[in-house]
Order: sequence, then structure tokens, then C-alpha cells
Amino acid sequence: MGLHVPLRGKALKPVAPPFAPALDPARVVLGDWWKDEDLPVAWDRILPGGPLHLEVGFGGGEFLLRRALADPGGRYVGVDHFAEGHRRLLQAAGERGLSNVLSAVGDAFVAVNLLFADGSLESCTVNFPDPWPKARHARRRLFQEEFFRIAARKLRPGGRLYLATDDRPYALQAAEEWPKVPLLESTHPEVPWLEASPHPFTTRYEERWRTQGRPLHYFVLARRRDAPREV
Repeated sequence: MGLHVPLRGKALKPVAPPFAPALDPARVVLGDWWKDEDLPVAWDRILPGGPLHLEVGFGGGEFLLRRALADPGGRYVGVDHFAEGHRRLLQAAGERGLSNVLSAVGDAFVAVNLLFADGSLESCTVNFPDPWPKARHARRRLFQEEFFRIAARKLRPGGRLYLATDDRPYALQAAEEWPKVPLLESTHPEVPWLEASPHPFTTRYEERWRTQGRPLHYFVLARRRDAPREV
């Protein structure tokens, strides 16, 4: 049976779900399927395959889909607070017949902490999150010690945490916050961030900003292999 994925302003479209056959299709569409699961999620059961990769705040899902298409042996999971992007990702994945991608709707701090076992992720990517520049919104920022601690625990030893932002103050905050986490180390210690993307794929915003000549900031952090386990 097909999934009927509602897109804003458009009629319902049927999508053949090649992904996650163990899940209730209706809950997959809503994005809250994980609330019916024992946590952390048994990813080998619902999305079997190779290394597990996570993107937090995937927007329209273009970057996540490109990675999944280029690496059919890997597993690509997205977490986003907004249901619209989740539905668009499902639509695109279904149209391409992808069986190695799945997304969930939820708060990043909560979902990343609950859905993934410690040491289970090959990589975690956060591309150009909202910098929330106003002081009263500071708690919403992802690039802070609390999120870095959660992400570091979920990575396997040697796993990568990829960060990108076009906002220099936000880059400076990231450079100040991540070293507070003993599990993390930079793969480019000679510079606080990179000016070129470590990925062969871009997001639509990234392409626009590069055309405009806007400076971009990239971090590639790794979970230390020799660090003691955090609690």
C-alpha cells in the first residue's frame, strides 16, 4: 500500500514506501513513528544496512537524499522539527525508490538523545541551522555544549560531527562551545574552521550563498578514540 503524503497547497500524492516496512505507514507520514518504538530505536530492524548517518535539521532533504543516493549501502536518517520538510523528504525518497533513508519529526535535543544508542552513529551533520541571534532565543541554538555532548556520545569512536554555518558569530560560538566536550577533537586543529565544504554535495542555501560570495564556515570534529566514556 502507498503512503499518502500531504504537501502544503498540493493534492495528496501516493508514495510507494520501499523504506521501513516494519513501521506503521500512517505514523511514518506523521513523523512521530518513533514514539511507538522502544528507545533507543532498533535501527537494524527498521532500517537494516551499513553505517548509520544522521542529519539534524535537514530542511527540504536535498543534501540527505544526495548522500543516500550516492551511498546505497549506508543508512541515512534525518531529524527535523518541521513536518513540512519531513513530508517532502518522504515524497522524494519514495519517488526515487530509496530504501536507505528515513526521517523523524522532533526536537533535536530530545530526538537525537532518545533515538540513537551511544556509539551507534558513523556521522552526524548539521548544515546551516538557524543561528537564533536574539539573546532571548539563545536556548534554541544547536551549537552549544549540551548538543555537542549529546552528539559526541552517539558517535562511534572516530565518527565525525560535521557543522556548517554562514553566520560568523555563530561560528565563533561553535568554536568556543565544542572544546568543552572531552569526547570531541578537531580534524583541523591548525584552524578554527574550514572555508571549503568537506562534502561533495551542497544544500540549496549553500549554493546561493556561494554565488553571492558569502563566507561560509565548516567544522569537522571527531569522537576521540582515546577519551573516557562520558555519562
